[in-house]
Amino acid sequence: MDKKLFTVEDCIKDSYYKEDYEGKIIVMRPETLKDQYRDERFQLWLGGSGFGCDPSLRGRAVFATCLYDNEHAEWRRENFLGTIKPEVLPDWARLKLSQMKPHSSANEREQTPKYSGYSFLENGRYKAGVGLYSEKEAMEYVELQKPYQHRIMICDRDDFNVLEVIKGEMIHPSKEDLEAFLSEQEQSGHSMRMNL
Repeated sequence: MDKKLFTVEDCIKDSYYKEDYEGKIIVMRPETLKDQYRDERFQLWLGGSGFGCDPSLRGRAVFATCLYDNEHAEWRRENFLGTIKPEVLPDWARLKLSQMKPHSSANEREQTPKYSGYSFLENGRYKAGVGLYSEKEAMEYVELQKPYQHRIMICDRDDFNVLEVIKGEMIHPSKEDLEAFLSEQEQSGHSMRMNL
């Protein structure tokens, strides 16, 4: 790995004070880590939940998952420098993130995924697809990955591409087709949200 530690310069300006950490890659302060863990691999965490995620709330607890080893832990907001700039996130971290789903997307009742989510680096590298059990979970996966991944694909059980995003822009289906589908879902009582 080229870089040993991330600093505040690698974070989005003022993100410590302004950004909600939920669903974002946040950078652990180096001094928070024990000496043997003080390198970039243990600094990158996926913000999950806790009142400390929202800077406007009084709570300080941030529940997060380490990208490198998948450790789930509770920290305090002050243990983090802020949200990482997407352009400085290393490829190993993008690949690890591609295998993660938002914490809110646990769906224990389903046994077979309806979809698979794939996230690609700019050079085409990717890891195995992630099982997604509902349309809501698929949309949450896209929203989580979108700031950090070059290309995201959602495929159905038959491995047909049903949604594709490149560089944050949806290219399949067309925006009009998706809006018509979402409108139809809303009218039938199945509401989904996605930032187009």
